[in-house]
Amino acid sequence: MKIVVLGATGNIGSHLTKEALSQGHEVVAYVRNPDAVRPQAGLTVVQGSLDDRSAMAKAFAGSDAVISAIGVALRAKKPIDLMQRTLPVITAAAQDAGVERFVLVSAFGVGDTAAKASFLGRLVYRTVVAAIFKDKELSEKSLPASGLNWTIVHPVNLKEAPAAPAATVKRLEQVAKVPGLPTLPFANVASALVDIAGDRGLAGQRVLVTTEKGWQPQGHEA
Repeated sequence: MKIVVLGATGNIGSHLTKEALSQGHEVVAYVRNPDAVRPQAGLTVVQGSLDDRSAMAKAFAGSDAVISAIGVALRAKKPIDLMQRTLPVITAAAQDAGVERFVLVSAFGVGDTAAKASFLGRLVYRTVVAAIFKDKELSEKSLPASGLNWTIVHPVNLKEAPAAPAATVKRLEQVAKVPGLPTLPFANVASALVDIAGDRGLAGQRVLVTTEKGWQPQGHEA
């Protein structure tokens, strides 16, 4: 596949770029600062901003999928509206370029996914990251009308660590509960994202990416 990565200089995006290249995919990193991306075989770096629809459409042209791993740092000043401002522009650019497959990296705890979280998880989501998660929630409401083959990915807490033996990817409708505060290495989420990008059968789906034991299925009785 030819994959465009947005947010390639961030934690998730950098691991995603590395993973996709390691699997033999062609990657286009659309970034604000090209100097922050290490040159690698199979990688094309394109400079541009997230509010430049025409530049993004040009960068997206000929690709099989666009994966957005952009996000806001915890230290960001309020009001936080990055996703609300940029997601409609990104999806419009994908339409302009004729790229149907679009994968959006969100977070577990955004919107109604918080109802599946533990008490501690909901407390964190409603306080520490409340403004960031609200921005994500509001922006994601625009995806069904985008005309794209979209999938929203909700990873649990992430960390910089060697990859775990495996991660679990489940459609949210199959998940009853996410107990505790499961944490995955960035590398595992990156691998899952590459697989999800290639799975057109996940159109219109929201999926959870968590640890092997970091979920309970529907119908499970604790």
